[in-house]
Amino acid sequence: MDCQNGMNQAMEYIENNLSNKINYYLAAQYMNCSEWEFRRIFSFLTKIPLSEYIRRRRLTVAARDIQNGDKIIDIALRYGYNSPAAFSRAFSHMHGIAPSFARDKGITLNSFPRLNFKLVLMEGITVEKDSNQRTNIIGGREVGYAVSVDMDKTNVHKINELFWSIKGNDVIGTTALPLYGAFVSEEKCQLFGDVKGKKVLEIGCGTGHSLQYIAEREASELWGIDISIEQIEKAKHHLAALDIQAKLICSPMEEECEIPEDYFDFIYSVYGIGWTTDLESTFCKIASYLKKDGVFIFSWSHPIHKCVTPENDMLVFKKNYFDESWYSVTIDGGVLSLSDRKLSTYVNALARAGFVIEQMIEQSDDDILKSSDSNFAKKAKMMPVTFVIKARKM
Repeated sequence: MDCQNGMNQAMEYIENNLSNKINYYLAAQYMNCSEWEFRRIFSFLTKIPLSEYIRRRRLTVAARDIQNGDKIIDIALRYGYNSPAAFSRAFSHMHGIAPSFARDKGITLNSFPRLNFKLVLMEGITVEKDSNQRTNIIGGREVGYAVSVDMDKTNVHKINELFWSIKGNDVIGTTALPLYGAFVSEEKCQLFGDVKGKKVLEIGCGTGHSLQYIAEREASELWGIDISIEQIEKAKHHLAALDIQAKLICSPMEEECEIPEDYFDFIYSVYGIGWTTDLESTFCKIASYLKKDGVFIFSWSHPIHKCVTPENDMLVFKKNYFDESWYSVTIDGGVLSLSDRKLSTYVNALARAGFVIEQMIEQSDDDILKSSDSNFAKKAKMMPVTFVIKARKM
């Protein structure tokens, strides 16, 4: 039995026994491991102890039982508390209110979702650690497991901001123009054309290396936005050292911020758009920043690439292409949250935001491919690993 099915069966057993005494040894048998190993695996994947997860799930279900009219004393005993007072203290600590107030209309409680485990594919190019490159982890080298999570915008922003502020560049590196990602280059695609004298905004500006590329092509005005203050500071220092002026803003791309409307000739994003929690809203905001006939260019890991991994000289589907649920995954001690969107999701969101697609790049650059003999490069010869879209505001 594989790890994913085993973990999800263990979660099913725990969920069905929240009102009973849970046999941890039995739960571990679904993973074919010892209780100690099961607890270690769970805490490694979720970043919380198994006992804490069970406590939160019990208090979440207890809140539902209270709202359904059950007596508090019965609920306290049902979920393993020796007294209503002990239950009340635990309930208040998690939900912020006493159990007796949980029945009031309009009350918002801090529920903790049931966890499910899903397969994710993470793959990269083997490169030297260089400020002008980054490994493309948003794809399939390693096969790992992530935790499916409810999409909570505030929580996702906190997780991803922390990742990029502390671990991001060390783990993922830096992707910057002229590269759009794995095996796709602006030097070959020529999507921008002439940017001399143009006003340009980058979404997810990171360390500022793409803004440097645009500045060297004589754009008249540079702006950048990024969720991480650490990335913004890195970009400021990098650009200042080159005597390049840019207006940099720290904010999630989905939020209202100090970006003028009907102002920019070009807006672009290199492996940044996929981090948004609200794709359509983000595209609508980008459209509002652009002048009429303004151009929006963005790249991301190709969705089909997220589903397939090499196995015995073959490409094997490991993930459902249609699964767009959110998940959290641990990478080298850092945690990030993502959703793997279908290609049609990007196309339809662009259309609803008032864009017309002028060009889409899926194929890899043969010259770049020839310079690598990695398994990742072999995979890129058979299927797209990066996509780039050029769209125009109508």
